[in-house]
Amino acid sequence: MDQEQITISVMDQEYKIKCNTSEIDLLQKSAAYLDIKMSEIKKNAPSMSKDKVAVMTALNIVSSYLKQEDDLKEFANVSDEINNLQQSLLEIGGEK
Repeated sequence: MDQEQITISVMDQEYKIKCNTSEIDLLQKSAAYLDIKMSEIKKNAPSMSKDKVAVMTALNIVSSYLKQEDDLKEFANVSDEINNLQQSLLEIGGEK
């Protein structure tokens, strides 16, 4: 795959990152999201070091991701239950 080096900025710090050209948009959105979340934490705790802000932000993002992952699993379980009920109803309806 073609790779390109792009520059992103997070909390006024620039980073040069190589990524697949197909993933540039996602990387830029990710960097913008990270910048917003880190800025929110820094605003609420101005004396916190950048390293601690980065760790707290990472923990918040990972927690959010894991919760969404759990929610998706629950939705999948509910969807399976609905499919099983539909199948049972079709089988009952076919017996008449």
